[in-house]
Amino acid sequence: MRPVFVLLLLVTPLASAQQPTWYLLSREEGCVDLKLLVDAERLSRVPVSPEDYAQMMRERSEKVTVGLPPNVPSEFNGKLVQVTVGSEEGGPVFVKDEVCRKLRK
Repeated sequence: MRPVFVLLLLVTPLASAQQPTWYLLSREEGCVDLKLLVDAERLSRVPVSPEDYAQMMRERSEKVTVGLPPNVPSEFNGKLVQVTVGSEEGGPVFVKDEVCRKLRK
C-alpha cells in the first residue's frame, strides 16, 4: 500500500503543473486573481478556467457565450477568453499566465 501512495504523490504534482494558470484581465490593474469573481458573482469556489466559470453560470440557468472578445486578434485564441453571461455586454476576460508575463514586460 505504501509504494502506491508514494507513486500518487509523485504523479499528482506533475499533472497539476501542466494545467495553465488563468487570471482576470483588468483595465486598471492588468492581471488579477480569479478570487475576485467569488465575491463579485457570489460563487461557492474559485473557478479554475473560463470553461469552469461558464459551467458555474450554466448551473444557475444562465445563457453563456465563451470566446475571444471583440476586435482581439485570432493569435490570442485559447490564451484570452471572454465569458459573456446573459444579454449583458462584455463579461470577465480570462488570460493565461503567458499573456500576463508579456503584459508585465
